[in-house]
Amino acid sequence: MCKKNVKRKIGISAVAGGVIVIAIFFMVIVPLVLLMQNSYAIFLNESNSRRIFDTDRISESLTVEVSQDAMMKELTLILSNDGPVNIRIVRVWAIDVARQASIPAEGPCLEGDLPNLPPGKNSTLNVQTCVSGFTGITHFLVVTERGRIFSSNKVHLREGKLVDIVFPYTLTVSIINMKKGRLYEVYVTPIGNGKVSPEKFTHKATASNENVTVAFGIFPGNYSVALYENGKLVQVPEGNPQLIKVPDNTAVVFVLNRGPIVSLSFDVIILAPNRVKEKSSFTVEIDIQLPIQANESVIITSIGDASITHNLPGGQLDYDCSASPTGFLISPGERKTVMMCSIWVGEKGAGVKTITISVPQRTINGVGYESGNSYTNKAASDEIKVT
Repeated sequence: MCKKNVKRKIGISAVAGGVIVIAIFFMVIVPLVLLMQNSYAIFLNESNSRRIFDTDRISESLTVEVSQDAMMKELTLILSNDGPVNIRIVRVWAIDVARQASIPAEGPCLEGDLPNLPPGKNSTLNVQTCVSGFTGITHFLVVTERGRIFSSNKVHLREGKLVDIVFPYTLTVSIINMKKGRLYEVYVTPIGNGKVSPEKFTHKATASNENVTVAFGIFPGNYSVALYENGKLVQVPEGNPQLIKVPDNTAVVFVLNRGPIVSLSFDVIILAPNRVKEKSSFTVEIDIQLPIQANESVIITSIGDASITHNLPGGQLDYDCSASPTGFLISPGERKTVMMCSIWVGEKGAGVKTITISVPQRTINGVGYESGNSYTNKAASDEIKVT
């Protein structure tokens, strides 16, 4: 009788313990789950808010122009919101271009109660007090609430008043035989006290052998005229940059010696081991390289199959080759992979056996980016010994 009572007491204690454990589990896990859900909701809300903010910030578009009142001769900024989002102006700076310092030196030109511009709305700001008495070149920076900065054009001021500069001469710069897709930049830099407007011209050629001529307003003086192609100084027989003296010389011509574009064959490089063991696997990479002497880049239009032959016993060689997607561009001197082959070798039998990998001529084809000429590959092969 005593033993039965002991067993019953032990059973009751186990049940009570289980209930306590389950209660503790729910007391810990449920609040933890609720906390995680709340934290995740906060994270999603913050992430969404930041995404919306970044999208609105990128969408901001503000035109800033400097004008002068005809009667009062006071300098004003004309602000035009030509973007899809509301823009709030928080600060305006006036910058001395020569010293890259603010005007006045102690802080922003305007701040505080500045206009709020809905999409499509214009507004004006009087900035005369900021540049009163200033002589030189200045421009204005407008800062928005989202942190974007928009700049006005550079203007010449004399005693705080707008000065209209009339250039007595015109300098013409011509670029002949440009290359399609290249970015060309012309810099006209005064040597001494000359003035020129604009100081830089940028043009991206849309066709081969394209020509363009641009005009610069210019004062008498000595100047350096430099031509860059894709960020590099162009080498021409006449010299670059060219030093000129205005008004003795008011025309500069850069003739780019392109010459006829001749098609060259791709070099094929087969990257494979010299020897492999029987019952093994290996990979072969096939690359092409456009000779450095080529006058243009080439768009790859088709990639055929490589030829893999062997003298192993039947059924003792298996392979799978995959070509790269076509349509990519290869530049002169550049090398790119066009095919990868996975090869499995079985038993070779008696003696040394060989595997030959060949890329026949006209397997890889392309078209010239500028000329439209046809390009193809040279034939190439490589032999692998099976030991």
